[in-house]
Amino acid sequence: MVHTTMETSAAGAQIGARQPSSAATLPAFDTEAVFSEIGGSIDSVRDEINEAFGAMKTFRDREPDEVMRLIGGHSARLSELRVRIQRIEDFHRQWRGIRTREIEPTLDELAKQFQVASRLLTVRELDWKIEAGQR
Repeated sequence: MVHTTMETSAAGAQIGARQPSSAATLPAFDTEAVFSEIGGSIDSVRDEINEAFGAMKTFRDREPDEVMRLIGGHSARLSELRVRIQRIEDFHRQWRGIRTREIEPTLDELAKQFQVASRLLTVRELDWKIEAGQR
């Protein structure tokens, strides 16, 4: 339901402003509010997710063992955040979407990237053994 209110401008003309009724408005929450249980805000968690994707963009230029170490660090931190969010999401529902739509897909992609790096490392080890004359 939408209500129209009339306001008067500085020139004296009436201006109709449409405002949604209270039943239609959703409660707003501050994405910069820090939750001590999480150790940060929604914005800070999203920054960490963005850092993980930023690192993934550089994986093609890095050695597989270095990629695996980077993945380990990002996975550990995002897993910690996931657990902390699971502890509070029943009381602070805005965190549920962060976990299910942002953290978990990021962890899934990190797992895929780990598999790729692991296979590349295995291929390089095999190449090294062949060049060294081992089998």
